[in-house]
Amino acid sequence: MSTTPTEVRSELCKSCSGAGEIGTDNGPATCPDCFGEGRQLDSLERTEWRMRDIERAHPGAAHGCENEMRWLIFELRRTREALLQILSRCQDDSGTAQLAAEIQFTANRALGLYGVRPADQ
Repeated sequence: MSTTPTEVRSELCKSCSGAGEIGTDNGPATCPDCFGEGRQLDSLERTEWRMRDIERAHPGAAHGCENEMRWLIFELRRTREALLQILSRCQDDSGTAQLAAEIQFTANRALGLYGVRPADQ
């Protein structure tokens, strides 16, 4: 398997057909899938935007889960940052080490940055 950059950013959002908004009973509303961008978001953007939505939905002690929610989002961001650093380091290594390729594939699978295709293509 190998990884290659995908053209996900150029694809229109399937929910709003690229308009960035959808019709509701109360009139137009921002598309919940692309957040008004009109295009499919990559995994990093989509995850970060959803985490921010969760943080905004849980201000203060109203829900009683603010500490757990903050910890979970912190851990998610920290883990994604570590995976980005691993992937970056593997891409910087110009050697043909099998270990680096396996680590790169694993980190990319978690992050979803590049499309995966069979190596023979």
